[in-house]
Amino acid sequence: MQVNIGPIKDQKGGEFSFRLEEDWSDLKMDGQPLGFVSPVVLKGKIGWTGECFLLRGTIETEMKIACARCLEPKQLRIQAEIMEEFRRAHHRDGQDEYGDDTGAKDDWADEDIQEFRGLVIDLDEVVLDNLLVSVPIKPLCKEDCRGLCPQCGQDLNKGECSCEIDDINPHMDILRKLLDSGD
Repeated sequence: MQVNIGPIKDQKGGEFSFRLEEDWSDLKMDGQPLGFVSPVVLKGKIGWTGECFLLRGTIETEMKIACARCLEPKQLRIQAEIMEEFRRAHHRDGQDEYGDDTGAKDDWADEDIQEFRGLVIDLDEVVLDNLLVSVPIKPLCKEDCRGLCPQCGQDLNKGECSCEIDDINPHMDILRKLLDSGD
C-alpha cells in the first residue's frame, strides 16, 4: 500500500482523502500464513502539517483465526483506527533529498515518526502493525464455547467425553480428607 504525497508536499495544511485496497491472502510471518481472507482496505486522509505528514483513517479486513478454547478456525472481522506521522528522511545537513530544509531536529529520533524518501509513502508496515494489535487476544468461535477436554482433547462443543475431571485444588485436598473422615 503506497500513497503519493506529491500534490500536497509544498502546501502547509494541504490534505487529501484516499482509499487503498490490497490482497494480503499470501502474507506470511515467520513462515506462517497470517490468515487474511478478504482484501485489506485503508480509507483515510493524509495532510502536510508543515513538519510532518499526518495519516488518519480506518483499516478493515477479515481474518481466519483459531478459537482460543477449541482451536476451530473462525472468520473474524478486524477493524482498526490508524493515526501515524511520517517525515521525509534527511541528510546530515538537515536537508531532504530535494535540498529542501526539513527543519529536522535531533530529538525527532526519539519520537514515533516514520521516515520515507521520495514522494511515495509505503504504508504496509504501519497498516499491518495496527491490524495485528487489533486482533483479540483470545478470539472465540462463540461466546459460550466449551473448549477442549484437558485430559483427552475432545471438543466439548461436539459432545461430552467420558473423562472424570477432578476440579479440587491439590492444596485444598487435606480439607476434603477432613470432611470425608467426619462422615
